[in-house]
Amino acid sequence: MSIKQKAWNTPFTQTFRCRLPILSAPMAGVSGGLLAAEVTKAGGLGMIAAGHFQDIETLESEIEIFEDCITTSRTSNNEAASHCDHSSSDVAIGFIGFSSFAAPAGWENYERILKKYRPKAVQCFAPSIVVSQQQQQGDDGACGLPMSNVQLAHEYGAKFIAQVGSIAEAKIAIRHNVDAIICQGSEAGGHGLRRELGNSTLALASQVKSNLVSGNNNNNIPVLAAGGIVNGKHVTSMLCVCDGVSMGTRYWACKESLDSKQLQHELIRDNSCDDVVRTTAFDQIHNELASSNLLRWPHPYNSSGTLRNKTTEEWDDRDGKPSSKERLQCAIVTTQLLEEYKVSRELCDATVVPVYAGQGVGEIDSIEGAYDITLKVEEEAMDTMDRLR
Repeated sequence: MSIKQKAWNTPFTQTFRCRLPILSAPMAGVSGGLLAAEVTKAGGLGMIAAGHFQDIETLESEIEIFEDCITTSRTSNNEAASHCDHSSSDVAIGFIGFSSFAAPAGWENYERILKKYRPKAVQCFAPSIVVSQQQQQGDDGACGLPMSNVQLAHEYGAKFIAQVGSIAEAKIAIRHNVDAIICQGSEAGGHGLRRELGNSTLALASQVKSNLVSGNNNNNIPVLAAGGIVNGKHVTSMLCVCDGVSMGTRYWACKESLDSKQLQHELIRDNSCDDVVRTTAFDQIHNELASSNLLRWPHPYNSSGTLRNKTTEEWDDRDGKPSSKERLQCAIVTTQLLEEYKVSRELCDATVVPVYAGQGVGEIDSIEGAYDITLKVEEEAMDTMDRLR
């Protein structure tokens, strides 16, 4: 049996009708329709990033790119269609919770996307569960209880994936009847719980699966691990404790990613986990530059996993010294730091602006296509399991 024909059997693959227990994280500014389509064609669950959900036209354009790629693949390659059940839409979209649903227009656009494209799945994070401040009107005209983003997704047939960083968040997600939980550890790149609040990937995924899901008759909820996972060996280790993985940094380092190629190249330099830090410095600066208060990253999500650079060395809180935050705020107010930072951002200067990366970055040494990356990860996972028998 060829690699592409193997069907993996986990609660995740069963629930989301995909061949592989691999999800490509919806990274804002990185994960577009082409990247998601290539992962989906390989058998995983490819996610398109809605990000802060401020530009619905761009999102719809990326969804159309995805659908065109999948349609072309089915037409030209019958084998691709056998990877998973294509009986409904394969589109999957990720949203940033605090900003996407901050205004009534966000809820209206969310429902518009759900109704128009009927996605297979939606994912939310920061926070994963959001409840509308407006009461829903029933068929009889009476006002009912406020609706959550989970309920609205379910109304249109979409599975809901909650990304969490703590046991407390996982408990909330389960109470809202989510269809899957991604456990993001502090090893992850990009935004996540502040380092003093987060947990390691393995411990969080294992305890959510064993204590909250399996231990409480919630066996139908797949649990995925996210954070530092970039290859098949990592996938194999995580499958010992949960049902699949979400990979971000590895797909950021792929040919189809949308962000700066200049910054992307930093991912394949001679890095190691020592070169990654979870810091609040960039969010403190970005929140000052945000075009709207709705886009300011709130506590406890205002930290990012990035490669170390001049900014983190100067402004990150080190050795438990909280003075760095105050010093940075003082510099923002009294110096040209913000103007200089904006110039660096325009130039994609990796010595100043963030290069989002998880701790697995030290095992990434090439920029490849997302389809090939996915199959390579699968092959390595199979080889690892064979070696352990």
